[in-house]
Amino acid sequence: MMGLDSSVAFMVLGVVVLLVVLLARQCSAQRRELIRAARLNSFLRTLSHADRMILRVQSDAELWREACDICVDTGKSVLASVYVLDGMLVHRVASAGPAVKLLENVPQTLDMNTPELRGTYTAQVLFDGVRLVSNDYVLDPRAGRWREEAVAQGVRAIAWIPLRRAGSVVAALMLCADQRDYFDAELLRSLDELGEDLSLALDGIERNRERLAAQLQVEAGLDRFRALFNCAPVPMAILSIAERRILEVNDALCSWYGMDRADIIGSVSSAHAYGLVPEDREQFYRTLNADGKVRNLVLRVRDAQGTEHQEVFNAKPIEYLGQACCLVTSVNLQWIYGRGGEGARSNAPNFPG
Repeated sequence: MMGLDSSVAFMVLGVVVLLVVLLARQCSAQRRELIRAARLNSFLRTLSHADRMILRVQSDAELWREACDICVDTGKSVLASVYVLDGMLVHRVASAGPAVKLLENVPQTLDMNTPELRGTYTAQVLFDGVRLVSNDYVLDPRAGRWREEAVAQGVRAIAWIPLRRAGSVVAALMLCADQRDYFDAELLRSLDELGEDLSLALDGIERNRERLAAQLQVEAGLDRFRALFNCAPVPMAILSIAERRILEVNDALCSWYGMDRADIIGSVSSAHAYGLVPEDREQFYRTLNADGKVRNLVLRVRDAQGTEHQEVFNAKPIEYLGQACCLVTSVNLQWIYGRGGEGARSNAPNFPG
């Protein structure tokens, strides 16, 4: 009877131990799942912060700096660094995180012609454009020469994400974690998405840079045009084709008519006592619409005293202030044939309007 009781006791004890082990395993699994969920949630918040950040950054340097800060502050990385490819040189351009001290002995610029560096994770990501991960950096045979510094600062796993501009890899984002097997499949998918978002930001920065360069070029061209326009000895005007309104005149025209620019701009010459006679004005616009330009067209002009004379008109369509316009010049025929004397000023060149 005693033997039977002992057997039952041992069986009960075994069941209890088994239940305790199973419960411990279940609790451990639940704890790991909670940690994994919290980790993933942190990186989802990182993606959200990154999406807002890329809408406002204006330069590569700003993007690198803020990407590192977000990955550390929100993604809980112990170290985040960005490496930019420059030929065979790689420059570390931004870093953040509590483990940043490990970079004190790592050069700011690395020469990838060095065989030892050419085989590193960073080099492979930059030159092959693949995302890589080392989930046990302590024992990783590919770990670089600065493994001891990394391990001493608590680094246990590292992921490298390629960043692209116009489809070509230009940089790599390195994220360090303080736990082995930190980067699981779901988290890596989030990191891939982060890499795509940052790459889109790079494309946006480049487009903005090109737009600003084009704008500066246009402004420089406009400044050169205005300088030539105002310095031209022949009276010139820019007219809106649709409204036949004077949008700009040069100094020579203002001087000939003895008028201020403000009194001319915005008006139509048909409202003045001088200018093309009505029939010839219509001929001017018919020629412009039919030929796309006006070339050495002789038309009748009435001066401020009501006297008619002939002038040679030229006009070329241009875009000005976002409107379809034409640049018009006119020369009094009396100038061409050397006549006019004192009357030349009163018979000054005109414009159609």
